[in-house]
Amino acid sequence: MDIEGTAVKARWSGRGSEQALTIEKSGGGALNSGDIVYLTSLAGTLIGVEGAVVAAKYSVKDVIQSFQIQKVGGSGAILSDDIVCLQSHTGAHLDAEDDTIRARWNDCGDWQRMRIEKEASQDAIWSGTSIYLLAHTGKHIDVGAGESLARARWFDRGNWQRFVIESWAGRGIHSGDQVFLKAHTGTLIDSESSTEAVKARYAERGAWQTLVIEKIGTSPSVIMPGDTIYLRTHHGKHIDVQGTAVQAEYADQGHWQGLVIERASDFP
Repeated sequence: MDIEGTAVKARWSGRGSEQALTIEKSGGGALNSGDIVYLTSLAGTLIGVEGAVVAAKYSVKDVIQSFQIQKVGGSGAILSDDIVCLQSHTGAHLDAEDDTIRARWNDCGDWQRMRIEKEASQDAIWSGTSIYLLAHTGKHIDVGAGESLARARWFDRGNWQRFVIESWAGRGIHSGDQVFLKAHTGTLIDSESSTEAVKARYAERGAWQTLVIEKIGTSPSVIMPGDTIYLRTHHGKHIDVQGTAVQAEYADQGHWQGLVIERASDFP
């Protein structure tokens, strides 16, 4: 779910500021199936239901903003990655038929089922984090001063090897997110085609600069320092390192394509 203004929708797979919600139990304490809860956006407005319309308009906790959280296929504590339904004060559950969230029926079916996900901890890789990318050769990917060509020449963790990873959505980065890598030159890593070397030429966030970050396995999906990741380009190939050359020739997630993501602040 995401919130834009007062509208509550379900439009993107990203986990950003528009999607971030604080869930609070009435009366406080641990969260269990059957509890009455409130959902607050980062703007401080609570999701509420009037008729079948779902909106985030008010900052007060009232019956209109209350939901009973119901764990699908079980009972007891609500945990991250549990599938839940949210029943409003009208008796109808929140549902997502297209990109709009409504509250129309008492069913807890496919349209009403939602996965509750805990936000990434501060130990994870967040949008805006300075990172290094360690290739299978033991060298880090770098962009030299006054250069645009990306290479993997040295083990050093210096300014040439440092990138800022950013996502469209912001906040914690998960496998499957679209990300951008900003070099110390202020330009973004790009891959024009599978026959061209990877470069850092432009500051624009375009198709050539858009990378999908992936890791093997989906649980947990959050990207952590030390994870082996793969960077899929817009033409469907993953960035790889052969010798000192950096390109994106193959769709494989193999040895050449695996990159260990390191948080720059973890190193002196």
